[in-house]
Amino acid sequence: MTTIGGGAAAAARRWSYAVLVLLTLAAGAMDAVAFLALGGVFTANMTGNLILVALVGGEDWQLRAVRSGTACVIFCVGLLAGFAAPGRGRPGEAWPPAVTGLLRACLALHAVFLAGWMLCDAVPGAAWTLPLIAVASCAMGLQAAAARRVDVAGITATFVTGTLTSLMRSLAGRSTVDAAHRAVVVLALVAGALCAALLLRLAPLCAGALPLLFTLLALATVAAGRSARRGGDGRQVA
Repeated sequence: MTTIGGGAAAAARRWSYAVLVLLTLAAGAMDAVAFLALGGVFTANMTGNLILVALVGGEDWQLRAVRSGTACVIFCVGLLAGFAAPGRGRPGEAWPPAVTGLLRACLALHAVFLAGWMLCDAVPGAAWTLPLIAVASCAMGLQAAAARRVDVAGITATFVTGTLTSLMRSLAGRSTVDAAHRAVVVLALVAGALCAALLLRLAPLCAGALPLLFTLLALATVAAGRSARRGGDGRQVA
């Protein structure tokens, strides 16, 4: 696990950290939309889905199990595709180019999700719910793989149980800088979910656009960080 730290590589890791915070906002928003509008399932938090699959009994438990199971399976497909994608990057590279490709694939999936969301007028019926869950879960799986391939400060960018564990470890070890970074990620997940929940009440169509917006901002931050690093290299050469 790579911490933010200091030194020559610290600036690159800070850009990577900013990208991961934006991706965590996207995950929080996507999970809120899925849970509130797609039958009470998660598309990023697979721990919750595994529990939902096992909750036998109650109203419509079979349908809930199918939806939660679909989310788990498709999320794993996205993970597998993300880890299998070629281009591991050079040793010590803060942001491998292959990860940018994964985020572009996430962006495309979010665009597909938004198109479906708008076609059903933000009220997905039985015909739309499962396809939307599948698209969103695949995007979150790719995003989780991208975050793990960067591996900054124990940040996962889709679920925060591991990040929360790392946060408590940092606090116990009095590593305040890393603790602060991880705390921001935990809050970002909550903030993303809160934004989506509010938009679902006030402007439902816009809620479906939030994950795409945050991912687009993440890609813009990747480009800005790359540009800043190139400028720094040029100044050093001069």
